[in-house]
Amino acid sequence: MNSAKRKTILVTGATGFIGRHLVNRLRQDKGVHLILLTRRPVTSEPADITMVTTSLDRLSIDTWRSAGIDRIDLVFHLGGYIPKRAEEADRVEEIFRDNLTGTRSLLESLPVPPERIIFSSTVDVYAPIATNGTLNEDSALIPAGLYGASKLFCEHLVQAYAKTNGCGYAILRYGHIFGPGEEAYQKLIPEVIRGLLKGEAPILHGDGSAECDFLYVDDAVEATMRASSDRRMEMGPLNVVRGTAVTVKSVVEIVSRIMGFSGVISYNTDKPTGLSLRYDNRRLRETLGEWEFVTLEEGLDREVQYFKALHGN
Repeated sequence: MNSAKRKTILVTGATGFIGRHLVNRLRQDKGVHLILLTRRPVTSEPADITMVTTSLDRLSIDTWRSAGIDRIDLVFHLGGYIPKRAEEADRVEEIFRDNLTGTRSLLESLPVPPERIIFSSTVDVYAPIATNGTLNEDSALIPAGLYGASKLFCEHLVQAYAKTNGCGYAILRYGHIFGPGEEAYQKLIPEVIRGLLKGEAPILHGDGSAECDFLYVDDAVEATMRASSDRRMEMGPLNVVRGTAVTVKSVVEIVSRIMGFSGVISYNTDKPTGLSLRYDNRRLRETLGEWEFVTLEEGLDREVQYFKALHGN
């Protein structure tokens, strides 16, 4: 793919799960001037990067002026509030401040309109499908929670800004992304790995037959980079997903095998099995081209090794 040489690039959410992987990828291009927006100061600032420490909702044009920045060519907007567990999907204060006010403040603060904005949205904008259907970009948009609703609104906010100011944009709806760096989340894969590291047997809700679509974080970054270098003014929304669903049970079995667990996986049949979530990625492949995804087993092995190193195992 084409690199973004000699560009001034802003990444919001730069210290987040996907953001950290994206920054590592961008740093491979030495001709790029990277600006990283973070809410909290980092322990060290690399010489080749400009760090800007503030929350999204406090951004203004003076923020950039104070940092000596008079233009930003490319914006990767990954920052904002993301629930770490399912019950956090309706936290009004954080969602309104970080996603709604934050995105508006970001757009209004830019010194000049950028060439392109890449917006990180979510598959949570879709209405859940109770049957064996597959969600695509034309599926009904009825978010189940406030988090998904805020992302859907911000999609339109970015589109309106881009069209008004004559800049390009891409809307990427990330699916269930996994890999090293998601230790802050209480999701299936990190929870199972944490439990096995403590010698605890996995316990699944229902019979484990619910299906999910898991995409390794490097492939999410690849999609993001391809969207950034595309010349089309309007792109998306695109589902950033593997396009192949697997059962929760099979994922837990793979993790257990990688970690050498030979015990019994338990099933809590008092809890619902949950809905299967299947996504279509044909539009992603047609728009951004084909590449070989990291396999589920390879991605899980990388995450297991990451967690072992994190916990000194």
